[in-house]
Amino acid sequence: MVQGLGIRGTARVFEIDPNTVLSWLMEAADQLRTFSQYFLHDLHLRQVQLDELYAVLSALKAGEVSEDEVIERLSRSPQWVWVAMDPESKLLLTIDVGERSTAMAQRVVHQVGQVLAPDCAPLFLTDGFREYMTALLTHYGH
Repeated sequence: MVQGLGIRGTARVFEIDPNTVLSWLMEAADQLRTFSQYFLHDLHLRQVQLDELYAVLSALKAGEVSEDEVIERLSRSPQWVWVAMDPESKLLLTIDVGERSTAMAQRVVHQVGQVLAPDCAPLFLTDGFREYMTALLTHYGH
């Protein structure tokens, strides 16, 4: 998948079922979350880039759709993967999944605030999604 192949392409290369690749992807996401919570804190960053992408993995985890449906619908999902990263080091600060809403923007900004040092207020870069402004003003106050 690092080489740009999707789930089905990766399955063909390794001669395995696409559901196995999806399972590996979900396990890797869980491990990354655990690692991040343990190691990422009190960071001093100059910039944070915020963005969101489509996905359906949270629906699979919640049991709302089958593995076959996830593989079929990955390109047209109503769920979004929210990402915050340091564009200089490429360090991922948080990854979350949810609707494209003010509440999710606030949640992501809050998660970023949890890993930054208390006195750190970096330059936030976004794709122009208006809800980020509300979230940043709510969290930082100005």
